[in-house]
Amino acid sequence: MRSCLLSAAAACLTAATMAGTASAADLSVRIGPAAAVAVVETPCSRPKVIGRILERFAWAERHTWQRGFAMQRIDYPRVRPDEHQAIRMIPTTFCEGSAVMTDGSVRTVYYTIEEQTGFASIGTGIDFCVLGLDPWYVHDAACRTVR
Repeated sequence: MRSCLLSAAAACLTAATMAGTASAADLSVRIGPAAAVAVVETPCSRPKVIGRILERFAWAERHTWQRGFAMQRIDYPRVRPDEHQAIRMIPTTFCEGSAVMTDGSVRTVYYTIEEQTGFASIGTGIDFCVLGLDPWYVHDAACRTVR
């Protein structure tokens, strides 16, 4: 039995060697449709929230800083834990994401979503800070006020 297995392995090895090198085009594997992945939308990943941050950053860059880059997108938006949520008078969601800039750099962006803080208490207030890009410390050192 063992000698039969060894001779079969040797035959396969010989056939593979004689056939030459294989390329990716030689691989004939059929891959079925991808399984559906459930994407859970959080307040932090809402397109309206992300869009407002991108728009306001672009405006500030164009009219104030003029550093020559903008925020291209926010990757991996996620909710940050809030240990003081029980005592807050205004419902607030703390968020974090990775801001991809048009110059290729990636920076951490912190943002808050405050309910009922828009104009005349209607709508949502969104405040954000990009780590390392707050030279006037509007949000304190290391974006502390929106963390």
